Amino acid sequence: MASGQKINKEKSSIFFSKNTKQEVRDALLQEVNVAAVNQFEKYLGLPALIGRSRKSSFSFIKGRIWTKLNGWKEKFLTHAGKEVLLKSVIQAIPNYTMSVFRLPKTLIKEINSMMRKFW
Repeated sequence: MASGQKINKEKSSIFFSKNTKQEVRDALLQEVNVAAVNQFEKYLGLPALIGRSRKSSFSFIKGRIWTKLNGWKEKFLTHAGKEVLLKSVIQAIPNYTMSVFRLPKTLIKEINSMMRKFW
């Protein structure tokens, strides 16, 4: 490398398209000597690659909300307590993701439905 910088092989990985030929994959992996990944990982908590199914790409948001709501169902909360939890915690979970991506309408409707059922 001209800059003198080296690749950190412990932190690096390669994601191949399904259209990449096996010979090309093998040659590249042998040359660079880093691990190949089948599913693209998250970067800063967000999916780095979004496929055709945007709903499945953002299903982790729904899962996080579901776990929070299930934990609160066991507690006896007043209406004011439920309102505070919904507004301060549940509505804050998708904020960072929504600042980067546009969430599917079906996912937003499902989140609203979960909140209404908890209420």
